[in-house]
Amino acid sequence: MAVEESIYALIPPVAMVTQRPAMYKSKFPTGVAPTASTFGMHGTSKPGVKNVGGAMVEGEGPHPFKKAHATFGKPDNRPSPNDILRATKPTLADPKPFVRPKLAPSKPLNPSKEEIAIAAARVAAAESAPRKNFVQANAIENILSAPKRESGPVDWRKKPDFGKVPTYLKNIQKEIGEEHEYIRAMHEAQAAAAPPGMRLMGEDEKMELVISLKTKWDAVNSEYQKSSTLSLASLDTIGKVKRKEGYEAQLAQIEKDIEKLSKPVIWVHDDGSY
Repeated sequence: MAVEESIYALIPPVAMVTQRPAMYKSKFPTGVAPTASTFGMHGTSKPGVKNVGGAMVEGEGPHPFKKAHATFGKPDNRPSPNDILRATKPTLADPKPFVRPKLAPSKPLNPSKEEIAIAAARVAAAESAPRKNFVQANAIENILSAPKRESGPVDWRKKPDFGKVPTYLKNIQKEIGEEHEYIRAMHEAQAAAAPPGMRLMGEDEKMELVISLKTKWDAVNSEYQKSSTLSLASLDTIGKVKRKEGYEAQLAQIEKDIEKLSKPVIWVHDDGSY
């Protein structure tokens, strides 16, 4: 495609020459830290920051603010492999010449002529010795042995422990006697510790009272069931209501009395009143 001519291209454009400014130089010294700088303060005499006042000259002190090699370290800071950190320097013993230990032979040595002769003599003696016929020996032993006789019936009356109480029964009787003695002693201790004018109710007396109370409960409950006070519709008078409440109170009281008699220890008056 041909480029069309233009009147604007007749006059060449003027080249613009850019004037480069002068190199910038800071008015602050390069060797002084900025204001309130915290860089490189480790190990110096300033607590955490330096040049707080914005001084143009590095301050003086017992420790320099700018550490040597504080940026990239020493030129060659690789540790030497010989410099090993240790508590004490080890002392090595004087070297000794190496002596190779004598190793045992890996295979047994061949037997000598004397050993071969002795082994051959033992084999010949074993072969020439008479061999035992075990089948014939067992047959002769069985023929000559006396036949086994079965034992007769055992007479148990002639046993040494016939008619005696076994040992395990004696032990059981002894344990039962000890338990009875312990219970009796416990009852005596409880009776001795009774309050004044009171005595401990016995088991027979307690069971008799429980049976009497249960009989009474059955009788009251039977009367309660037979009465016409069970349904709410029949409670049309004050007398029926009071009769129903009386039956229920009697049954509840009998149940409380039976529950009291179920306690292990019950104290009663000496005169027999409860």
